[in-house]
Amino acid sequence: MLLPMAERDGASVLVADDEDILQRLMTRVLERDGFDVVAVGDGDAAVETFRGEPERFALVILDVTMPPRGGETTLREILDLRADVPVLLISGADIGPGLSDLLSRCNGDFLPKPFAPEALLAAARRAADSSDA
Repeated sequence: MLLPMAERDGASVLVADDEDILQRLMTRVLERDGFDVVAVGDGDAAVETFRGEPERFALVILDVTMPPRGGETTLREILDLRADVPVLLISGADIGPGLSDLLSRCNGDFLPKPFAPEALLAAARRAADSSDA
């Protein structure tokens, strides 16, 4: 069951994408739906931000191909800090078998780029709602 927006208020989402325009778009879409968004531009910043408050985040959204470290390395480090955090990987390319296997073992999902704002919201709501269950 999807929570109404008022019950999602304050649920924090960490968004990590090196494409500034897409990062801003995701932030705007998620904030309009009641999420509190912390946006960063690379995997190093994502890990450091998450390390500071791992219990804060109801969802982590990661671009698979970010410099200086890729999404797989970033995801592994985040899961080492908190194995139960819901994760949404985004990419314009297919994810490889290693990343696909990692996603299947954690609370993860994949959203291919380009995606509509509605698809982002649906995936974010499912993930955030599963973390509340």
